[in-house]
Amino acid sequence: MRCFVVILLLVACARLSAAAAGVSCALADEFLSRHNVTADDNDVPGPICGGQCCGRGREIQVKSTLRRSAEGSMTVSTKRTAELLLSTKRSLQDHLTGLSHQSQNKTATLFTQLYRGHATRTVQPLAALYDDIRIVLRSNEADISTENLGAGPPKDLAASAKKFFREIFPVAYHNVLKLDSKQFSPEYEVCLKYAYDAVQPFGDVPQQLGTSLSRSLEAARALLQMLAVGADALAAAERVVAGGAEDCADRLLRAAGCARCHGHDARPCRHYCLNVARGCIGSLVSELDGPWAGYVEGVERLTKVDADVALRELETKVSKAIMYALENRAISENKVRQECGPPSTLDSPALTSPHPTSGSIRRENLRAPPPDTELLQFAATLASTKKLFATLADRLCNEPDFAADNNEKCWNGIAIGDYTKPLVTSASQSDQKYNPEISGSPPQDPRVAALADKLQQARQLLVSYSRSKELTAESFMQGDEAGEEGSGSGRSYPDDYDSEGSGDDGSGDHDGQSKPYFNESPPDSSTPKVFNSSGSRVTSAVLSVAALAAALRALT
Repeated sequence: MRCFVVILLLVACARLSAAAAGVSCALADEFLSRHNVTADDNDVPGPICGGQCCGRGREIQVKSTLRRSAEGSMTVSTKRTAELLLSTKRSLQDHLTGLSHQSQNKTATLFTQLYRGHATRTVQPLAALYDDIRIVLRSNEADISTENLGAGPPKDLAASAKKFFREIFPVAYHNVLKLDSKQFSPEYEVCLKYAYDAVQPFGDVPQQLGTSLSRSLEAARALLQMLAVGADALAAAERVVAGGAEDCADRLLRAAGCARCHGHDARPCRHYCLNVARGCIGSLVSELDGPWAGYVEGVERLTKVDADVALRELETKVSKAIMYALENRAISENKVRQECGPPSTLDSPALTSPHPTSGSIRRENLRAPPPDTELLQFAATLASTKKLFATLADRLCNEPDFAADNNEKCWNGIAIGDYTKPLVTSASQSDQKYNPEISGSPPQDPRVAALADKLQQARQLLVSYSRSKELTAESFMQGDEAGEEGSGSGRSYPDDYDSEGSGDDGSGDHDGQSKPYFNESPPDSSTPKVFNSSGSRVTSAVLSVAALAAALRALT
């Protein structure tokens, strides 16, 4: 009871002293009310400010409020950038996944119109190829761990493309021989698949297609992964900043709260705020400045997504492969006879329509333009964040509660006056030994070093893919035909990339107009007819089924 009386006397004396000194707590009450500080001040003066207008309860609440406010102010830019990265990743992934379904449907339509009922046998190989494509485009949390950053894609798309063409070879060869009322025996189909490498019925188109898919989609996968890596790094940095704000809470209170607790209507001097913010919070993450700038540069270099072109042109290249097989059927027949002998056939059961492919989409969605404009805008916005961590702490001093506009007649930590202490140059760890508001070296969080390493790995991966694209473009400019699908030399889209089908005016139906070579040797030819030779190269126009049908008629 006696102690309680003493405490009341101390508080009363403090209030009387404040009144005697002409100090009004009205300004403090307005500040405290604005920050929802409602603690009962019937307590001893606070241990940090010791002012007449804040007891211990109020001081604790002010410190907590200022800490949260500082944390929110310094992480608003990281949150905004992380959301930009994740929203771009979602949009790009959805775009490419939808485009893969569109491409699958268009290729299935090509097979349906060309092979009719026998097209059912292409459904499974086609689905397997596009499933592998979508697996490559898919990413999850495990993909952004430090251990998995350098790991290869889950599927080898070059191998997937080769497997696809190997599986459809019996159907294509059946079409070349006009065996509408027959089908190959199971043993003969197995032999055809084994003979695929020796026959090379589609020329080098499967290899070109596989190389293009592999290079383009793996680069897209890397970009998608690295966007998630960047967002994850920013979230981790936010946690470090939150921990720093907790440790820095006393300094933040002394800078932004004590003037009010002493009854003054004054904000902290600007250089005072900068020294506190750079020293006890900014220094914790300033070492991410260089790695983050490098990461942003790496993302900028890979924002041209060639996977968009590769998916749009996939059906064109399948058409190209089929046309090659038709143009060079005599050579293929000779090679097949050498490997498997004459065709072994059975009566064909009633033909059925192919099952619809999965993932069909509405017509208006087929007209989605390439995402180049959105990605360029994204890259420009991201580029503006290169100095994100170098200037992170300074953002706090743009908040009215934390800094005045100058260093005169402001709160300098002790009284209203001028702030004459030197301003530390930056938030870097090395500069903090010159910081007058920091005693000793700031603690180094081991998480920051791990984040820096992760960002540097991400940059290296992004640069490696962008360099691969540049080398491919250079090879193309030098006339390397194998690099024809490379990027860097300008986009080339099929003229009807936004149309629904692959052609509706041809069916590939010949109704046995020509007899296949069963009992006589086919015409010999010593040189394959190269479909993409200089005299008949087709690089971007979509080959319609009508063109394939016309080729069939011309060759029979």
